[in-house]
Amino acid sequence: MAINKRSYISTAIAVYVSFLLCGIDMSITAQYKVQLAQVWGQGSNISSVLTVNSAVGIGGIVASLFTGVISDHFGRKSSAIISSLLWAAFAFGMLYAPNMGLAYLAGVAGGVANSFTNAAWTPSMMDAYPKKRSLVTLLTKFFVSLGQFILPFIIVALAASKIPFSVAFNFLGILYVIIAIISIFLPFPEVGADNQANSNEGETDKKAKLRITGETIALALMGFSSTAVFMIWTQTNQELGKLYGLSNPALLQSVYAITSLISVLVTSWMVTKGLKETTVLILYPAFSAIALLLAYFIHNGALLFLVAALMGWFAAGGLMQLAVSLLSGLYPSHKATATSAIGLANGISNWGVIQIAAIITAKLGQNAPRDILLFNFIICLIGIVLALIVRKYQSARIKNGISNLE
Repeated sequence: MAINKRSYISTAIAVYVSFLLCGIDMSITAQYKVQLAQVWGQGSNISSVLTVNSAVGIGGIVASLFTGVISDHFGRKSSAIISSLLWAAFAFGMLYAPNMGLAYLAGVAGGVANSFTNAAWTPSMMDAYPKKRSLVTLLTKFFVSLGQFILPFIIVALAASKIPFSVAFNFLGILYVIIAIISIFLPFPEVGADNQANSNEGETDKKAKLRITGETIALALMGFSSTAVFMIWTQTNQELGKLYGLSNPALLQSVYAITSLISVLVTSWMVTKGLKETTVLILYPAFSAIALLLAYFIHNGALLFLVAALMGWFAAGGLMQLAVSLLSGLYPSHKATATSAIGLANGISNWGVIQIAAIITAKLGQNAPRDILLFNFIICLIGIVLALIVRKYQSARIKNGISNLE
């Protein structure tokens, strides 16, 4: 029991700083396409940067197969240190790679780093604060979004001060090295500490066979549906804005970003006040679906600002993090493995839906952004069905007095 009384405030600070930096990492290469292409000897060929960015997704998909197992078996501390060092390798690799081949390897390292980040930092917070599992998981989403939100302001400040872009990458790399060193001395809860504290025998039988149910499969698949909706929107909303006559469609992204930040905070507060996670997982995709239909049937540029706000609130309000919280709660001693299972579906989503959107664009041309709304609507419906499956199994499990599947 004493382990849960230990203070993990210092660890929590490192966790959320890491996720804030992770949000910056996910967006910074897109902001410096021309400069990076030149560093890699590609001239003005910015498609090389897009290719390297795809390597991040590939690295994440592959790493999800083993990072969770490593974190659950060897502890969170080692995985946290590995994630920080790999993120440093990503930042320095992007900046100093003399050719595209090495830049691609740095991209793969970034994908592996992201997977280790999810497998180490998120479960460590759930182990440290088991009664606030959903809250601490939702906060990871908030800090990632915050990092993505402040990055444009950092870039503007650097440009105004005539500071070279290399400073941003060097600063990121150095910060991650510092976090890796600090992590050596930070306190990390024992894996599955909350389960041990609640066990009548004071220990967990880690050899017990894990049970897989429709609930766990549906939660894992939410790694696909919960992120695909807002990712498709962010990748295509500006083209939709142009189609609907907006003179400055980039403002749609600003509206989306602000409401997504507010949504995560409000959703976190509502969950702490007793709102069921499954209720959020059902209602939020439903409202996202309604917003997409509004945009499809009403050809009005001004209306898109309302749709952007609704998508920021309901599509990017931390659905994947709630799924992670629920699935991890079912496997207290295997939280990182559960997180990686959702991460695997998430990685496939990040790669797959964009490929489908690209095919729709190629076949339908100028009107494609509007038709992509229907594709996104279908994914919302899939998310609702998955959440209803979770609710059904959860109710039956609670009725039978089953708290976890270990």
